[in-house]
Amino acid sequence: MDKEHECLKTHLEIQNFAQEHIEDALQIYNYYIENSTATFSIEPIGPNAMEKLAFSGLERFPAFVLLVEGKVVGYSLLNRYKPREAYDKTAEVTIYIAQEHLKKGYGQQALEHLINQAKRHDFHALLAVICQENTGSLRLFEKNGFFQCAHFKEVGEKFNRVLDVVVYERILS
Repeated sequence: MDKEHECLKTHLEIQNFAQEHIEDALQIYNYYIENSTATFSIEPIGPNAMEKLAFSGLERFPAFVLLVEGKVVGYSLLNRYKPREAYDKTAEVTIYIAQEHLKKGYGQQALEHLINQAKRHDFHALLAVICQENTGSLRLFEKNGFFQCAHFKEVGEKFNRVLDVVVYERILS
């Protein structure tokens, strides 16, 4: 890690996602809905929808906020992959960093934290579902031991474009 990221690392705090963080997380997510293919949601969501995303009601699937000087700069989640018992050892990883805070190492720290949480909750596999053109996310997951395990061609449509989705996986030992 370079000196700039090393310095920034000391300022990032990761906390459990709380009700008070809904509005800040909503702003971050709605930015990506309206301006990117990082999510395939088309219409901005409201507080109730963000609450459902953040609070699964299951302890094994926690949500976190990333704070710098008390300000929310991102959030991360371990999501249920599928609601069937056979998938109980698998989680989907979600990370969103506020646009103005990209390339500061926060995604790396969020992912490291999620991996540690997944190990703590006895998960065996982690999955990341990513639009293929989201090269920043692809690099982040590759750098952290994830490998491409699936490529779905032309499965999503956004901004009048048909897009591919890739799934990256990491087996936790």
